[in-house]
Amino acid sequence: NENTGSVLCFIGPAGTGKTTIAKSIAANSNRPVIHIALGGLTDVTEFRGYRRTYIAARPGRLISEVINKKSLAPLIILDEIDKMQAVKGDPSAALLEILDPEQNANFTDHYLEIPVDLSKAMFICTANYENQIPAPLKDRMELIRFRSYSSEERDIITRQFVMPKVFKECNPTNL
Repeated sequence: NENTGSVLCFIGPAGTGKTTIAKSIAANSNRPVIHIALGGLTDVTEFRGYRRTYIAARPGRLISEVINKKSLAPLIILDEIDKMQAVKGDPSAALLEILDPEQNANFTDHYLEIPVDLSKAMFICTANYENQIPAPLKDRMELIRFRSYSSEERDIITRQFVMPKVFKECNPTNL
């Protein structure tokens, strides 16, 4: 199962199944899922970790999750890649290194201070708005667009999936 270096980016409105499809891909490829929400991420240390010289130093979110899952070959969902902001350092620059197959075999977290091989990980990004994804990141990804549901499709989803789930959870037998 060699990783070819392709990074998928699912783009489309909220609620169209982008994350669900990514989790399904993980299940079908027998990979543990690491889900990292990027909405509002503003600090590069969230990816790179904190150097041990800082009080309360810790690894970055990505390496923490890799350690937690005990796998160097997970499916990593980078959710809402279009909502990152550069306030302290440039998180998108660290993300470029993580997603680049030429560099991610030697990703170094500042806390661990040793290279971690992320080359066997599979990456899927999600976004709502293509125009808000930094251009260098967009160049590294295969974009797959999701359209919003039609009124008819929403009605079918509501009748066949949402309502039965709500009824089951609410146990309306007492009504």
